[in-house]
Parts: sequence; C-alpha cells; structure tokens
Amino acid sequence: MKASLSRAVSATAAVLTLFSLPGPVTADFGIYYNIEHFSAYADSKGGFPSQTFRSSDIVAPVLQVNSWDRARADGAPYLFLGAVYGDMRAGPMIFDSRDLSLVYADQRYENTYASSAFVVNGSRYLTFWEGARSRGHANGYCLVFDEEYRLRYNVTGKGLRDGALADMHEAVLTPEGSVIFSTYFNVPFNCSSVGGPEDALLMDSGFQEVDAETNEVLFEWNASSHFDIAESYAPYSEAYGVSEDSGYDFFHINSIEKTTEGNYLISGRHLSVLALIDGRTGKPIWILGGKRNQFKDLSDGSATSFGWQHDARFLEGNQTQITMFDNHGEETGHCGGTVCHSRGLHLEIDAEAMTARVVREYFHPQGINSGAMGGMQTLESGNVIIGWGHNPGFVEYAGDGNPVMDVQRGKIGNHALADMFAYRVSKHPWRGKPTWPPSAAVDAPNRTTLNATVYVSWNGATDVSSWAILSHDDATRINNPQNLIAKSPRLGFETAVFLGANHSRRYVAAAALAADGSVMGSTYVIDMETGQPVMLPSGITSVRPWSLAEAVRPESYETAAVAMGCVVVVFVGAALVLNRCARRLAARRRAAKGLVDRAAYTKLGMED
Repeated sequence: MKASLSRAVSATAAVLTLFSLPGPVTADFGIYYNIEHFSAYADSKGGFPSQTFRSSDIVAPVLQVNSWDRARADGAPYLFLGAVYGDMRAGPMIFDSRDLSLVYADQRYENTYASSAFVVNGSRYLTFWEGARSRGHANGYCLVFDEEYRLRYNVTGKGLRDGALADMHEAVLTPEGSVIFSTYFNVPFNCSSVGGPEDALLMDSGFQEVDAETNEVLFEWNASSHFDIAESYAPYSEAYGVSEDSGYDFFHINSIEKTTEGNYLISGRHLSVLALIDGRTGKPIWILGGKRNQFKDLSDGSATSFGWQHDARFLEGNQTQITMFDNHGEETGHCGGTVCHSRGLHLEIDAEAMTARVVREYFHPQGINSGAMGGMQTLESGNVIIGWGHNPGFVEYAGDGNPVMDVQRGKIGNHALADMFAYRVSKHPWRGKPTWPPSAAVDAPNRTTLNATVYVSWNGATDVSSWAILSHDDATRINNPQNLIAKSPRLGFETAVFLGANHSRRYVAAAALAADGSVMGSTYVIDMETGQPVMLPSGITSVRPWSLAEAVRPESYETAAVAMGCVVVVFVGAALVLNRCARRLAARRRAAKGLVDRAAYTKLGMED
C-alpha cells in the first residue's frame, strides 16, 4: 500500500511540475484601446501598423478597438477581408471575431479584393479575386478554395475584348456553383456627347457569369448597350480613365448579385445608379437613382440621392429590401462642422408602386466620409457590418443602429491611404482544416530546452484550443507522450511557450490540440542546438501518457494548480481510507484464523 501511495504521489507531483512551469507568453501584438497611442504608433509605421511572427512569415495588422460590446455583437465566429501590404504582398485574411486574432492569411499575391465565404451544396468556400490592378479596374482571376484551403476553381473572363480578364470589384460564388465577376474592357466609341472625340475609346464595364466546373459563360452583360454615356456624373477626363491606351470609364460597375429568379442587381458608381437587370434580355427591369431614376422618394430625397456607391445587395429572400455603402461623393476625411454623407444605407422599395424609402442610415462614430470603396453586410442577427473603404476600419452596428464594435486598421484622417485595410468586411462561419502542418520556431539561449521559448502557430486552423510541447535527446523518439514538458492555451495567431529550467534536452516538437485534448497536427522536430527543423515529422498522435490526464483539462495554469491540488487530496484521502480498510481486513483475517484453529482443536477432541 505504501508503495502504491508513493507512486501515486510521484505521478501527481510530475503533473504539478508540468503545469507549474512559467508556460505561455502572448506572442501576438496586443490590441490598442487608446486612440491617441494608436495614432502615434500608426504615424511611426507609415499609417498602417503591422506585426510579424517568429513561426510564420505572415504580416498581420495591429488593431485599434474604439468600442466593443461583445454581448450585442453578432455571433458569426470569423471575419473575412482582404488587404494589401505593399511590396507585392496581398491576400485574404480571416480573423477570429471573438478576440480579433488572426486565423488565416495567404499573402503571396500582388493584389486581392472581394474576399468572402459562400456555401454551395452544404460546403463552405473562400472566394476572392487576385491579379494586376490598374487605375480603377484590373485584370485577374477569381479563386475558390475549400475549407482545407485547396484551390477548387480558378475562373476568369472569356472572349472579352482586349484579352480582358476578370475585374477586381466582384467575385461571387452562387449556390448553383457559378462565379459572377465584373469585367472592364476598351471599345471604340463616339464620346462627343460628353466632350470627347467621335473616335474615342470607351472603358465599358459589365459582368460575366461562368460555370465553375465547365468554364462555360452562362450570361454576360455590358453597360454601354443599355445606358447612355451622358447619364454619367464622371467628366470626360484623365481622372476617369481617358488616356492614349485607355478609355472613358463612364459606368464603373462595382457589385453584382443574382436573384433566385435569375435577374441581377448591379451598382454603377459613376452613374450613381442601382439597376435590376433582366437575366434573359439584359435590359433594366427598373433603375433606382441617377439621372434616369424611376422611383418616387418617400424620404424627402434621402432614398434616391445616394451617389458613387458600392456593394448593393438585397436582403436574403426579400427583394423589397436593399442595402449598400453610399460613399455619396469622392471626398475622404473628417466631416468637421458639416453633415457627414458617407453612410451604410438600408432602403425599402416597392417595384410595383415604384417607391423607395429609407429604413435606416449608419454613419461612422468618428464623423467621416469615404470617397472610394467600402461595403455593407447584413448579418443573421439583424446587425450590420460596414467596411469604410478609404478609411481603414470597420464598424458593426446593432439592429437599432448603435455601434457595437468599432475597429481601426490604420489612422483615420483626411486623406486616403495607399494600402487599403479592406474593400469589404464580412462575418461567416468557417472551419479551417489545413493540410499543411503547424509551424514552430525557438529561442534557445542554452542550445537546449533549458529556459528556451517555443513559438507555435498553425495558419488556417480554426479548432486549435491549446498547444503541447514534447522534448527528447533522440529526435526519432520525441513522439512518446511521456516526453510532454509543457502545455499552453492558444493565445492568438502565435503562442509563445516558455519551457523553464526543469529540462535540458536537444530536440522539441509541438502538437496542436483540440478542445477535447486530441492531437490535430504536429510540427517538424526542431534541433535546439541549431534552432532549425531537422525535416523530420514529429509524428505526435497523443499527449495522454496516463488516464489522469483525461480527468484534468484545466482552462488555465491557475486552475490547473487548484485542480491538481484537489487530485493530491483525493490520492492522500484514498490512501488513508485504503489503509484503514486494510487494517480492518487484517483484523478480520486474524479473527477468522482463530476460529479455524479453534475448530481444529475441537475436532481433535482437545477442547477444554
């Protein structure tokens, strides 16, 4: 019994030692909550403060949170957006909306826009545009990735003039599996009605819908066939595309949405127009706003006076409700003492009575206008989230119009910044299951695990709850659960784990753990002498060396100490109880032996 109790106490002590290590250190740069401090830091970083990591070459934004009411924010767990970082680094990003930590980034592109998530046949896909951008438009490709980040489709324009490809403004994956994207291309055109020559070039814009599986063009449309260039508010000038090799951008399409009936809601920025396009003939079914507006405004002009707008959408299943980001002009900056005009706009239309009214307007808490870009998404909870285009930030609003989350990526000022934080921002469910392994890097001042720090991350994995660090002097034997020396909860995109002074071993590896403690994936083995991976998969499949580990899954190191203290008490108490039971059992055996001996004497006739 003493030996058993000794083994139990030794095992408990070992676990207590494991969880009493110095443990986790936050590797991610903290969120700013002081706008003055953030603005000063942003100024020192060229307007866009960013952070780097040890275990990954990803560049992530440093965020300023001006307000955040977590109880009222929508419960969709992930934020999707695209960003440009200069030096040919751009890509889609996914953030955890619960703590604003980066979850995924792919920054191998020159430019990316229109990053979002879509559902086709019950499966979710990440979709975005990438390519080469020129003034106001671009040529590139619409990429569709599954939740394992495998490229499923690469779609672009077919049969367009000038060899034009898919434009950057839109990349929508429909429930039927087709991709809708905007198109821009030059055509010879008589522009004399707007002050240009008769033999001018026109930068026509439109869209194509292409079957992702077959690359068949299902529908295409161009603006010049259905709208007069004189309807444009953009003057015939270099500022709107006119050059020796580029045409007048009179329409500037920037969003397309297909309805269940097969029609298309489009936004023409330079006409300040929304139009519903017939999916058979291409003709406008109705026109809202602009010089050819067909709707009576029931809100004293506020419903039809939008201008230079982006991201027009019907509310899901309801074509009487339209949302958009109304830039309302081309100026960017603080409104000062004047009325702000840029707004998220929710309209109600009656396509039979031909009326329109404002349901709600959403203005930025800091009083700003944005002259370009921007987007608005209505969430399942009724909240809306707005990306503020040239002003690098996004705001989520409750159904009553009050902000519940106000976040900046850069300093909001009176000028546009070169690298956009996000064209659009949206929230969606997502379960990222990357096929690549987690990554690790080390700081090893003693060239062993002694007082070393391990940095771990897994780009794209959404289900990582914690990290386990294993070590051994033989790289090929590191995957034994008995080699577990430290654990840490996930603390952002990258978690730093300090190993302390209890071990001095040459090799380490890390395992990503799910909430139930199971191993989701593991890193390559790292040689602490060189600080480099030895290109040997660690092969870790479990970090549970004994059954007690199943019973103790502390959420933090503080609770771990309490939990393990309770385990010690249970062991000691059990030992005392078993010891007492053993004594009673021994007494009963002695008494029973006495009865047996007495019976033997009686049988031999030796009883007194």
